[in-house]
Amino acid sequence: MNKKRWMRGGGAGALTLALLTVGAGYAAQPAGAASLQPTAEPTVVQAAAQDSTPVKKPDSSSQAAAEKKQILRQANLALRALADRDFAALADQVGAEGLRFSAYAYVVPESDRVLTADELRGAWADRKPYVWGSYDGSGRPIRLDFRGYYTKFLYNLPYTAPDGVGYNRTIGGGNMPNNLNEVYPDAVFVEFYVKGGRSGVPNVGGMDWGSLRFVFQPVEGKWTLVGIVGDRWTI
Repeated sequence: MNKKRWMRGGGAGALTLALLTVGAGYAAQPAGAASLQPTAEPTVVQAAAQDSTPVKKPDSSSQAAAEKKQILRQANLALRALADRDFAALADQVGAEGLRFSAYAYVVPESDRVLTADELRGAWADRKPYVWGSYDGSGRPIRLDFRGYYTKFLYNLPYTAPDGVGYNRTIGGGNMPNNLNEVYPDAVFVEFYVKGGRSGVPNVGGMDWGSLRFVFQPVEGKWTLVGIVGDRWTI
């Protein structure tokens, strides 16, 4: 309790009045007793009741730090599973709504492909081509099987050795708008960024940079992986 506030609010006067008027608060002492001893002292709850100021909630900084640590851990596990092609482990982080794959920073819920956890577990063995959205520039459909999408849009750069990691913060960016926060308003994302010049493709002038953003949303008390958004140089 704030001592100055308690004094200003009349706390001291209330205590003095209580001592003067409530004689029953002290027990009768035998003749020759050294001092009077109170039979009871005000409890913490009684003292707090004299202060009308609402009780402050505990500082949320420790909770936010724990939450950040948990999400970063999940993102690193998801990235490692992706790099190792351990899609069963990746699927363990996916909820009932599935996992949306977005090839570019501008997420298009109507056309970006969503896989359920079960579909993700068997995706590598599925050689059927699907539409994963549209290519930047031409607008043609991205028609690939999962292996083709993985090679071209998911793990085309060494993301497990990133040049930067952003927690709810974008590092890489091109000329395509980023609408992640609009599509996932309640989400937190972790970005793994690889700078240009590390793809092994010569003479591209640094345009071979890339980012992967792992998007997590709270679902029934736990953080669930709901999207993997790629970002790269676009026309």
